[in-house]
Amino acid sequence: MTTFHEIAIKCPHCGELMRDYELMSYTVHQSINYSDGFCDNGISKIKDISICAQCNGVFWREDAKLSEELDMKVMDGLESAMDMMDLHWKFDDDRQEKQILFYEELLKSEFADNDWKEFYLRTRLWWSINDLVRHLSGLSSAKNLKQFRFILKHRRESSRLFKKYEELIKENLDRMIFLYIKEGNVDLLYLADMYREKSDFKKAMEILLKVEQKGAIYNKMKHKIRRKNTRVFQLN
Repeated sequence: MTTFHEIAIKCPHCGELMRDYELMSYTVHQSINYSDGFCDNGISKIKDISICAQCNGVFWREDAKLSEELDMKVMDGLESAMDMMDLHWKFDDDRQEKQILFYEELLKSEFADNDWKEFYLRTRLWWSINDLVRHLSGLSSAKNLKQFRFILKHRRESSRLFKKYEELIKENLDRMIFLYIKEGNVDLLYLADMYREKSDFKKAMEILLKVEQKGAIYNKMKHKIRRKNTRVFQLN
């Protein structure tokens, strides 16, 4: 069961009061996990970044929370804060690229004022670039020649678009690796995948071989590294 707690927040840009929510608990019935840490479990994602309904300013929700709860009648009269799903381009044909630029611009504007926030943004940037090729249909899934041609065309177009951001993803991963090691408590499989995706296969294998529990994910990662495959892949 998914439960939420309603909270009041104040836009740091214009001072507008709004309603928002915190995810309190949820039950996951099925999830798909990927090598870059992304988990597609079908539940509402925790909103760490909010957008003002009045001025469209972007801010960290935690920094905007009021220290005291407001009266229920006051809360009922407030507009709800927005998130990325409310942005005007969210259903555009080029929405994936616009999402990449959204996170890239936040990083350039120094929206993150500490290491945790920077790592959060860089992780979302990484995921957004990988989304370009994350859910591609396999050619074997085609039921006829028309579907085969459509899937082939889509795969080629997606691959060309992904290639456009190859340098950005490598630069982003360089910084992520630095922040991740600096923070400590390193998951070696996750770190090995960062090096694999930035094409440093020697370093990726060096780190992978330090993993103590060698299960199915370890074997998948080792196979990808040996084949010099940099693409994100499904773990389960």
